[in-house]
Amino acid sequence: MCGRHHKIIDTETRKYTTAMLLRIKQEHEEQGFAEISPTGARVAQQLLANYTQITVIGNHGNVAIQSPGAIQARSITIKNTRAKLSVAPPAGSIGAARAKVAYCQHLIDRYQEYQKADWSGKSDFKYAAIHIALKRTFGASWKLLDEEQFDELVAYLQKRIDATIIGKRNRARGHPNYSSFEV
Repeated sequence: MCGRHHKIIDTETRKYTTAMLLRIKQEHEEQGFAEISPTGARVAQQLLANYTQITVIGNHGNVAIQSPGAIQARSITIKNTRAKLSVAPPAGSIGAARAKVAYCQHLIDRYQEYQKADWSGKSDFKYAAIHIALKRTFGASWKLLDEEQFDELVAYLQKRIDATIIGKRNRARGHPNYSSFEV
């Protein structure tokens, strides 16, 4: 459930009884489909196509689904706990190319550094802001984007760095704001 509806259900407990929620869940499951994003569908399709077996690792509940895009669960959902899953980006995505991941992370770190050093008060520094902006702009986590979108992603990040106060100051003085990508 999304955060908005989760809050509504938790605050209106008389209206949304356990029996009612179970009925809604059953009706939803009977429809037989779930709405996911195109990127999520692509990742799921690749995982299903390459699925071989599930391996339980150790006695701590860690799980690995052995496929080219291995899923590793750091914990398993038990009643009201939350699962923490990490999905390895599929082949053909930016996240599958180590050099490209490192360069994008360099640009994100540089943006964070420049934003953190901005004492003008014009921009409130929030660590997640760049990640939210990337998801909003590209429609998915940057690591799951196709490698074909790498140049577009890099241009976007460089533009954001150059637009910071420190970025503008460095450019005016002829100092580079970031290194270039070299394979």
